[in-house]
Formats: sequence, structure tokens, C-alpha cells
Amino acid sequence: MHIDIIEDLPSLAKLEDNWNTVYDEDPEAQIFLSWKWLHGWLSCIHGPWFILAAKAGKAADLPYVAFFPLRLQTTIEDADIIHDMRMAGSFGADYTGIVCRPEMENKVLPAFARYVRHMNWARLNLDNLRMSERRVRLLLACFPKAGFRYSEANAVNKVDGIDNSLCPYVTLPGDWNAYLDTLSTNTRQKIRRLLKQVDEPGEYWISVSTSETFEQDLKTLLGFWETKWRPRKGDRTDSLVRSNGAMLTRSFQSGLVYLPTFWHGERAVAALATLVDPRKRTFSFYMTGRDETFEGPPAGVILHAFSIRHAIANGFSEYDFLRGNEPYKYSYGCVERKIRNTIVETRDGRNLRTGIDPRSIPDVLQKATELHKKGKIAEAEMGYRRILGAQPKHADALHRLGQLLVAKADFVAAKRVFRTLTAVRPGAAKAWQCLGQVCESLGEHEQALRQHLEFMRLQPDSPDGFVAVARCMAKLGRIAEINAALLAAIEPASGPSVRKWRDWRSIPDRQASDRSISA
Repeated sequence: MHIDIIEDLPSLAKLEDNWNTVYDEDPEAQIFLSWKWLHGWLSCIHGPWFILAAKAGKAADLPYVAFFPLRLQTTIEDADIIHDMRMAGSFGADYTGIVCRPEMENKVLPAFARYVRHMNWARLNLDNLRMSERRVRLLLACFPKAGFRYSEANAVNKVDGIDNSLCPYVTLPGDWNAYLDTLSTNTRQKIRRLLKQVDEPGEYWISVSTSETFEQDLKTLLGFWETKWRPRKGDRTDSLVRSNGAMLTRSFQSGLVYLPTFWHGERAVAALATLVDPRKRTFSFYMTGRDETFEGPPAGVILHAFSIRHAIANGFSEYDFLRGNEPYKYSYGCVERKIRNTIVETRDGRNLRTGIDPRSIPDVLQKATELHKKGKIAEAEMGYRRILGAQPKHADALHRLGQLLVAKADFVAAKRVFRTLTAVRPGAAKAWQCLGQVCESLGEHEQALRQHLEFMRLQPDSPDGFVAVARCMAKLGRIAEINAALLAAIEPASGPSVRKWRDWRSIPDRQASDRSISA
């Protein structure tokens, strides 16, 4: 099998037809692996993602037969950079997995595993994995216990005891009354009575989001959800609201969201968002929220029953309550499936390959910079150096490492770093200024003078350059030249002293060049 890596949205966009063909043929594929959902999700997440795409050979016209969506997370732990490989849908998808033509899985799954094994990571998180045991065995066989450790993440919520590895769902018949006949007598009568209240004209009614109302309906839903869950989720609430809002908006734009809102007169009481997969004919209940002060009929029961009836009427075959074995779900006639959260770790807890994955460089730079600002110098320096180990000419890492070394008074090392930076970014005035300042700190005033002259050439209107040049000349005993530099520094850029200085400054520059000062 030949494996390609897809890691940008334009490349992913070109695969839509190929992806849909494989998706339709794969009995294990589900909404969170659909091209539309993934494309929307990947367009709004932070951090590097990539998709392994498998085909039978290298020929450009061969179609792909499988896709393995992944993402990379990076942390700095114990003075080391650790990469976590995760499923690409993680934190937004209730299910993850691989899309594969079923007749190819015996070849594809081991090929994907071998490819992943040769990448740079310390932990492979197969979170919310909805995959047959057959495929799981094929995937994990390439990670022998001699080199890797296995564990299962605990999916049971400590607060309420809900097991999020259990996922109730209903197989829908073709007729609404046939579905009701599968329920208990009490539930059937309750649903009929409640739906009658919204079907007939009266104080209760249900609207379904359109392109004109979706933004406000989503705001209503997220507002209700936030009010309920903020006490438990705390600081995570804002980021969850943002990510769920972005995902549902993208999904709605792709035709994948069904969002009914339950009203009491002009008062919105509750809303429910369901992900709709027209290819697999499934409804997947994603989130709900309600006004906790409302004392009328049970809004959740009404919205679920309304959505199930709509799904049956439109030919859908499954209503999935997704993760969590909350007791109320089973009153709708559910059975359950089990997903897994398997973690594969290297034995020593370090990345499989030395250095860092180049995809992680933006994240490592951000984290190292944050550590630098917090005064965690050793960790920040390690981060900058790991970036430069992977990309020796990374300008931002060079600049920030140089600043860190100056703060440590390691001027010799800082000089080497800033010298490299001037080669990488010869047009960056700041790099020459920093190099000149480091040379001054080392007492190398003639070298410093040359760097400051280059800074002046790039930023001729900056008085800092004139002052620095004058300072170096004072150290070198070139007193006769200082007055001109200082006078030029305090005059406008068009003043006669400045013009004279610009003509005159080429003399010491040539002298410095003639001396062939070494770094």
C-alpha cells in the first residue's frame, strides 16, 4: 500500500468525491468520519492535523481506498517535548475511526499502523474509537507490548457515574406508529400526549432552524447549555461553547444540522441540535439546552420525540444518542454499542524519534514563548533549541533564543545565534541591532560598530542607530567623529547633518570591511 499525507484544506477539498465513495462502501463509517463534517471541523480547530490516505500504488490516477484522520498535540513535560497523536475529530466528535473499503482492511490497517509507528510521538490516543474488534486487532498488532504500553482511559464520569463508552441508539422502522409500538405503554401514551400539544394550535409550538434563524437559535441553545454546565465544567466552559458553536455552524452550512426549538408563546424554552447524515441515513443527537426555570411540559422529551418522528418521516434508519448511558435514553427503545478509549504509549514515555515533528513547530514556539514570559528559562530554552534542531533557520526561534541568552549573560552563545539570524534575515534591522548590542557586551566595539552601521543602513531614520554608532566610536577613541553622529541623531532625517553623516559614514564602514573582522 502507498500512503500519502493530506494536511491542508485545499488538498482535502479535492478528495471529496473519492472520500464519499469509500465512505458509502464502509459499513463502519459514521457522521464524524464524513467528508463534510471533517472538512468543517478541521477548518476551525487549532494545531496541526493530517490525514493518511492509502491507495494500491503510487500512480497519481489511482483512487484512495482508505483514510485515517489524525491530529498532533504538543506539551512540554519534564524538560522534554512530548507529542500526543490523536484522532482528528478529538474533542468535537463523539466517535472516531478510519474510513476504509471493507475488502481492503487487511492490507490498509497494518499499512496505516506501520506508517504511524515511524512517526514522532510518545502517546497514540485512540479516543472515542468506534471500530470493529477485527479492525482494532489489525491496527494494534503493529505496536507490540515489548515496545509499547497499553491502557484504557476511564470513560465513567466521577460526578454522576455516567459511562461515556456506552452509546445508546435506536434502529428506526419505516413508520412512526410502528416505532411507538416498540415502546412501553406509558412512554407511548406520554409521547403522543406531549406531541399533540405542539401539533395543535396553542401556547406551545416548535420551530426548526432555517438559514435566517440559525444564528439566533444556536445562540439560544448554547446559552441554555452554558447556564447548566458552567458550575461543573468551570474554566473549560468558554472554550467548549466556542468550539461547539463553530462546529455546529460549519455543519449547518453543510446541511448536517437539524435544530428544533421548543417555545412557550414568545419564550424559547429549549433547543436540541442533531447531526444529520443523509449518506448513512442517521440522526445523531449532539447537544441540548433548556431554560431551567421553565415549569411546563418536559421539553427534552418533546424535542427528542419530535426529532425521531421527523427522522422516520424522512426515511432515516437510526437515531443515535451518542456517548453516555443516561437512563432517560433507554426509554426511547435504545440498545447500546460500546466504544473504546485506548492509549498506546512508548515504554520510556518519550517520542519515538529524536527531535520534534516539524508540524508541531508553531505550537512549540508558542509554548516556549509563554514559558519564557513566565520566567521558566530552562524549559523555554529547550523549546527554542528543539525547534532549531528541526529547522535550523527558524527566524523567530533564533531571535527569542538570542534574547534569552542575553538575559542569561551568555553573550558568546547569543552572538552566534544573532549572527545566524542576520544570515537568515539579512533585511531585518532588529537582527543587526541585537548582534551589535551583543558585540558591545563582549567588548568587541569595532565589530559592534559594523553591525550598528548595517542597522542604520536598513533604518536610516532611527536615532537609535546614530546613538549606538557614537557609543561605539567613543569606546574606540574616535572622538572627532562623535559630534557628527550625535548631531545627526537629533536632527530630522532630511537635515544637513544627517545628509552629511550618511555620506561620511561609508568611510568607517569601508575601513571595517578592509579589516575583515571575523565573527
